Amino acid sequence: MQRNVVKTASLILLLLTSTCIHAAQLAIIIDDLGYQAMPELLSKLPPEVTISILPNTPYDLTVAAQAKKQHRETLLHMPMEPEHLAPLEVNTLTSTMSQQTLQHTLRQALTRVPDAIAINNHMGSALSQNIQAMGWIMAELKQHNLYYLDSRTTAKSIAQQQATSHSVLSLRRHVFLDHYQTKEFVTKQLTSAIKRAKTYGYAIAIGHPHPITLSTLNELLPNLTEEEITLVRLSTLFAEM
Repeated sequence: MQRNVVKTASLILLLLTSTCIHAAQLAIIIDDLGYQAMPELLSKLPPEVTISILPNTPYDLTVAAQAKKQHRETLLHMPMEPEHLAPLEVNTLTSTMSQQTLQHTLRQALTRVPDAIAINNHMGSALSQNIQAMGWIMAELKQHNLYYLDSRTTAKSIAQQQATSHSVLSLRRHVFLDHYQTKEFVTKQLTSAIKRAKTYGYAIAIGHPHPITLSTLNELLPNLTEEEITLVRLSTLFAEM
């Protein structure tokens, strides 16, 4: 009887310990890289911070190489059709493309970020509601053994459903860090991400290479340990799915 009690107590302790280890993880992605070399403030961020690179931009290959030297994970920040009129990147995936054209455009973009572990959408509020187009995207990602991160530029996105249908692992963004480029706003949004991580076990936040975003992160990320938050690579979250 006593032995069974000890075993039960040990099992409970193990489960509690395992829960605590993974109870508060935060992944941060910095989008929109590629139009300039990697900012020094970004290079100073911990290597767990992921960057997402726009393809066919002047510095896409350069930034990808810089990230590799820093042991920093990269994503392909794939331009996709928005709902509202906006200037589009030359290789934006649109709902008018044939399957062949869309998948060829995606394959070509992947060559510009050769070590990408996943793609996430740049804009895309229209395309991420298109079942057919998102299915073609997921089929192509499956061929390359890549993940999908839904930037969630619309609440109507069906990207994750299509990812599941094609056996592609997917995650979604929970917090945008810098709709407003002030230290106060970035701090507030990072706090929201931390609260989300503590409540649900993990959170994914997306920011952009604005000086105020990067400087605020450089100041605040060292404090995550005090918040009992572990900054993790995006691949860590995918590996735990």
